[in-house]
Formats: sequence, structure tokens, C-alpha cells
Amino acid sequence: MKNRLNKLPSQVQKILKAASLAAAKLDCSIYLVGGVVRDLLLRRSVFDFDIVVEGQAIAVVKVLAKIFKVDFSRHHAFGTATIIVGGHRIDFATARVEHYIYPGALPRVKPANLVDDLKRRDFTINAMAISLNKGDFGRLIDLYDGLSDLKKGLIRILHKESFSDDPTRILRAIRFKERFSFKFESKTGKLLKQAINTKALSLVNSHRLRDEIVLILKEPKPYRYIKRIKELEGFRFLHPKIRLKPADFLFFIRIEKELVTYRRKFRKLRINQDWLIYLAGIMLALPLKTIEKVMADFAFKKGERIIITSIKSKLKEIKKLEKCKKKSLIYKLLCPLSFEAIIFFYAYYPNKNLRKNIDFFLETLIFTKLKVKGKDLKKLSIKPSKIFGNIFEELLYKKIDKGIFSKKEELSHVERIYKRLSLKKN
Repeated sequence: MKNRLNKLPSQVQKILKAASLAAAKLDCSIYLVGGVVRDLLLRRSVFDFDIVVEGQAIAVVKVLAKIFKVDFSRHHAFGTATIIVGGHRIDFATARVEHYIYPGALPRVKPANLVDDLKRRDFTINAMAISLNKGDFGRLIDLYDGLSDLKKGLIRILHKESFSDDPTRILRAIRFKERFSFKFESKTGKLLKQAINTKALSLVNSHRLRDEIVLILKEPKPYRYIKRIKELEGFRFLHPKIRLKPADFLFFIRIEKELVTYRRKFRKLRINQDWLIYLAGIMLALPLKTIEKVMADFAFKKGERIIITSIKSKLKEIKKLEKCKKKSLIYKLLCPLSFEAIIFFYAYYPNKNLRKNIDFFLETLIFTKLKVKGKDLKKLSIKPSKIFGNIFEELLYKKIDKGIFSKKEELSHVERIYKRLSLKKN
């Protein structure tokens, strides 16, 4: 019997064997399942692991947590638990069967065995398991010829109602197809198009659609994923008035290019949400209020909403950078923006002077700091009030434009600014 796990790092093998022993003590059967099995067979890097337990998954994790002396999280309602050991995230779930009351509904679940659990999966390549049990540790369990489809490069659903039961599988099918450069198995392709033609995605909860589109936009180089969605479905599931044009796809290519350039030139300036730049591009043609409503309806996080709406609202204002020569104005325009928004504008506007000003901001202006602090203003008998903010703002702009370097110079400007603001106030 071929052990499919012997090429994993020794630390990971140690964790999986400990999980096997923990399950055995509780008289449970335990299996590695889904995407991790697929990626192991494709010899891709694996960092997170999904494990199915025939029995009580939470009970197994409690034992495992004691062995490695770590905490874990649990969800009693779903029979799931998560543990992180040595930087590896391991999700445990009780084997279950699913029943869909109507198309697009969240499934009703109840405990089951491994066979039932694999039967509910989306595609054959994701419906394989590897035993972690003592008697056959490392044995591949492939009930639906997933390994064969993996070798042939095929995306195949397990049954003909798959897309109607859960229409988010339309987006997942596209994601896996593009990620692995696979093809749709012929019947799967036909059923996918039928589901699209019946507007199956309109039946799905907006929060679940959000999760799927975020996963797609987080894929490396999501341009091709966006293009495939446009060809097959379009983005009407986000909003019916989204109509991507050829120029939009050229823009997505530029985003990919500028992200590479940004990371090479500005390694200290981190950007963690590349996907928001693409999402802003997808929705850019919509009015601001419509964008705000879409972001709210799909329950995007507050910070994500701010980034997207700032891009739309500042689009025309940033164009001023094409002719801008005043350093403080460059700073004033760009400082309030996220790095995601700045990269968006860099990719959106081809103007050389605008890009030069953005480079200057990221290379130099962004690091401008005042040496004078609030306590220094108090020593000058300036009482804390709203005027503090006005003084610091004006001082910063003077420092940027006039090249003020020493704290002594800053203090001299503070006194002048304060006198002028006081006279203006009176």
C-alpha cells in the first residue's frame, strides 16, 4: 500500500500521527480530505489541513491540544474545531451529510460517515481522502475517480444537481479551472452553462457570493479569472449594471504589473489586500452611491468599504497630480489614501508626471515626520485645543515645501503659525 503522506515535512507527519492516536483512543476513524489531498497529489505546497472524523471531531481536538499544549477554537453547532500547531492550521469536522431544501439554500446537515461526507463535495478532484487510521495510514480513498480526473486535468461535478443545489459551485468551478489550467468535463460544462442561463447565482445569499468572489480575486494574477467569469456569467451577481469592456481588462493587466513593481521598489510599504484593487476596477463604472450599497449589501468590512469608496470618490481629484508641482499638495492628495488606492491610481492613469509624483510620495514624502510634539507646544504656553491640529498640519506642509530639518527651525515656524492663527481667530 502506497503511503501518500511520507513526503510531507516531518513535523506535519508528527502532527497527523498524533491526531491518528487521539482518534483511536476515542474509537473514531479519521481522514485527511478535500483540497489538501488534491494538492498533495499535485505536489503543491500545503500549509492548512482539513480532517474529517467519523465520530466527535471536537473531542479529538481536545486530546490533540493537550498533547501539543496549545489552545483551540470550536463550534459546537457545526461539530467543528480548529487547532494551530507549529504554524500549521488544522481544521477538524465531524463527517456529515447535507440536504438542500431548495436551490441555493444553506444545506441542512447531520452526522454521517466518510462515504456520505465525500458524496456532498463539489468536484471529483476535491472528493478524495487519505486515511489517518492505524491500519491503513496514508491510503488514498478515491470513490469518484478524482485521481483520474486530476491526471486528465478535468473539473467534474459528482451529480447533475450539483450546481442547482449550490450555485456558488459555478464560481468555484471557474476558480479551480483557471488555477490549475484544467478543462470542464463535457457534461459538467453543459450543466454549468444551464445553471448560468437560469440565473442560479441570484438565489444565493450575498454573503456567500462575497466570500467566493474574494477567494477568486485573492488568486495569483486574477486577471484570467475575471476574464473567464465575464465570458461565462458576467458580474451581474454583484450588480446588474456591471458591464466590463476590453479596456477594463487592459487595466487589470496593468494592475498586475504595477503590483509587481510596487513590491520590488517599496518593500517596506506593505499592501495586504490586492484583491480590493481588482474589485474597485470591476465596480468602477457604477455611481458612488451604488457602490456603497453593493458593499453594504454584501457585508464587506468597514475598512474594505472605505478603500473602495475612496477610489471612486477621489478618481477625478487625483488627476490633479498630472500638473502638480507643489510637494505639500502631492502629500495632501495622497496621504489620506490606502496603498491599495494609490496603486489603483498608478495603474489607472498613464500620465508620466502623475506617476512621477506618486513615486516621489512613496519614496520620500511618506516618511516626512515632525520633530515637534504636543509637549513642545505646551512649553510655548499654547493650550491644547483644535488649534494644535491646525498648527501641526501647516507646519508639516511648510517642512515639506521649504525643507525644514531641525527641531529649532520647526519651533520658530510654530510660533509664527500660532500668532497668525490667533490673530485670524480674533
